[in-house]
Amino acid sequence: MALGAGAAVATVAAQSNVQVSSVTVSPEEPTTGEQVTLETEIANLESSSGPVDVTDVYVRTDGSAETHGRVDNVGSIGPGGSVSVPLTASFDRPGTKTLTVHVVVEDDSETRQSYQYPVSVDVADPAVRADLSVDSPTNQSGTTVELANYGNVEFSDVEVTAAVDGEVVDRRPVHDIDPESSRTVRFDTDDLADEEVTFTAAYVAAGDDHETATTRTVDQPVEGEIHLTGVETTRTAEGVTIRGDAANVGNTDTESVLVRIPDEGDVSPGSGGGDYFIGSIDASEFATFELQASLESNASTVPVEIAYIVDDERVTTVQEVGVDPGQAAATGERAQTSEPQAEGGGSSGLFGFVGLFGIGLVIVVAVGGSLYYVWNRE
Repeated sequence: MALGAGAAVATVAAQSNVQVSSVTVSPEEPTTGEQVTLETEIANLESSSGPVDVTDVYVRTDGSAETHGRVDNVGSIGPGGSVSVPLTASFDRPGTKTLTVHVVVEDDSETRQSYQYPVSVDVADPAVRADLSVDSPTNQSGTTVELANYGNVEFSDVEVTAAVDGEVVDRRPVHDIDPESSRTVRFDTDDLADEEVTFTAAYVAAGDDHETATTRTVDQPVEGEIHLTGVETTRTAEGVTIRGDAANVGNTDTESVLVRIPDEGDVSPGSGGGDYFIGSIDASEFATFELQASLESNASTVPVEIAYIVDDERVTTVQEVGVDPGQAAATGERAQTSEPQAEGGGSSGLFGFVGLFGIGLVIVVAVGGSLYYVWNRE
């Protein structure tokens, strides 16, 4: 659509006090048979000596007496005022339409003046082009269906249905869709996991009924699940420190994630922190944690309890974390500073101690200024 010159063409020689300020065409790219509105702005200049009455406003094809739209007795416009007049038209054939908007006014002396404003409108044949896409991501529940309008006419009376084996299991109404735009609708398909679902969009475009369909196997979402990964343990005099990552290995988000050391058997929560609240962990994400546990010297594993909420359900699991006995820092009886020599000679002191019990591993730990030996027999 192209507008003509901004100044109106008056049919009288006298100086004009009235102007057709603008003509706005909507839609900008109309199709055959579609109603077109030509919004005509008429102004009475401040220099005018008085009001004028707008008696006629109409639009015609250039070089023809064919009138497409007309409004009579619009009303009076005072000096410095303006009025907007909508004219409607429609065209049966495509192509560029050269039109003229005519405005007739009358002043207090009953003198009439006529003004003209040229307008060009490009009319196209209706083109109906639609695309229906389906998205059922595994990291969330439900399926989203999008209907896109790639044509040049509006989609109205839109409805999208979901069917399994030819039977409609759900339907959703959709608002009208303008050209070059789209709308989405969401279906609850949790009960249709791994089923072939046919989604069909029905709509009216260019006065006719249309349908667009696509078939999709609904993916089964993998629920969020927390595992401990990259775990490291460090023995201390009080017990063991556990550090690592709590990873969500599922495809849905988890909430209220808590890791803790349970109080059971030879393991109990450490005074430095027996539980660690993480909060939310999104799908395929992780968060770090640190725990303290007290345990007996012979414990080789530490149970870590993992609690979280996924899909509105609380889940509690336990993961065993290995503790390397070679890292032990447990206390034992104080060793003698010297040992009697064995008969027949031999080593004394620490190496005699080793010779007495056989080959093994001795770890020397200084606690409070004293030496302690932890024996790990091979």
